[in-house]
Amino acid sequence: MTEKKWVAGWGAATSVISQNHAEYFKDQTFRYSFFPTISGDKVRLHFSNRYGDERATLTKASIALSAGSHRIVSGTSVPVTFNGGEASLTLEPGKEDYVSDEIEFSAEAGKEFTVSLYFEGLTKLMTGHSNNGPYIKKYYARGELTEAAEIPLEVLGENGPYVFLNTIDFLTEENCNAIVAFGDSITAQPWPDCLAHRLYDLGIRDRAVIRRGIGGNRILRDYRWRMKKHWGEAGVKRFERDVTNVAGADRVFVLHGINDMLHPAVDSKVCPMSELPTADEIIGGLKKYVEIAHSHGMKIYIATVLPCMRIIGVPGDRGDMRLKVNAWIRTNKEADGYIDFEEAVKKPGTIHEMVEEYDSGDHLHPSLAGAHKLADSIPEKLLK
Repeated sequence: MTEKKWVAGWGAATSVISQNHAEYFKDQTFRYSFFPTISGDKVRLHFSNRYGDERATLTKASIALSAGSHRIVSGTSVPVTFNGGEASLTLEPGKEDYVSDEIEFSAEAGKEFTVSLYFEGLTKLMTGHSNNGPYIKKYYARGELTEAAEIPLEVLGENGPYVFLNTIDFLTEENCNAIVAFGDSITAQPWPDCLAHRLYDLGIRDRAVIRRGIGGNRILRDYRWRMKKHWGEAGVKRFERDVTNVAGADRVFVLHGINDMLHPAVDSKVCPMSELPTADEIIGGLKKYVEIAHSHGMKIYIATVLPCMRIIGVPGDRGDMRLKVNAWIRTNKEADGYIDFEEAVKKPGTIHEMVEEYDSGDHLHPSLAGAHKLADSIPEKLLK
């Protein structure tokens, strides 16, 4: 009999939900669609209320094959249960890593599936994650519609949150493993999705990509103000929890550091200039990542920080800081290797500019073409 093991097949970071969203909701179904790159014959779902200050009750949940968009294939919906067969799950404030029962559900690489979550009572929205991009599919509707073939959309928004759900594990083959993509908003956006599709296109069926990117996140510092707490805890605080608590993960790709350089500003209450680190301090944070990853038997590959025109002409020599950090990334002997994301998207003959096609227009985040370029630049040997 072939040995099986649990491997995370999908994941998002856990953070504080942005105040861009309603503080409370009720009688709401959330339907999320996922593209797996590995297969499995059972699944289990992980939930967290880490940042909540009130109890939240998930009334009902189900998993089904996707029929595209907000639709599911009729007859494929399977109830998700908890604590040995209960339909609902109560998430206590400040608690995390609630895990569902093992659910008999056949997931197949390349075939999208959905998870539908229904919350009947008034629920405070504090813990979850918002990310966006063309591969992110989240749908919302009023009422209990977890098993409905098609839900009447109330809101369709790429920037809406994953509520409480953060990871889905597959019971899969022994040779399967997960790659964790760790970082900030650039990682919360499409390049990990592009990497997942690249894996599938290459015929690689024993690798999953788990995203642990949080928009605005920094390596060294938290955000004290509620209006920015959705930018997450400092990377040096969350790295061990977010990277090592992933079933089957054996390596991590890190792209982090631009917000440490970019955010501090003169007369800013949210990010004062006193929070501007040195290049050596940022490098120290990256070394901490390496130390943690290796202590858990994981390989770690650090990506060079992307070109960014927005750090030019502001106090603090931040352009030079980025170049110094990248020089360390390319020459260090502590990590298992590096990924040259800067070189992949840098405009020839410039220092801090992205190729226009690869720039989203804000001179910080890559476009979809840029995200594909990042994913395609990762050496294939690092994916195996």
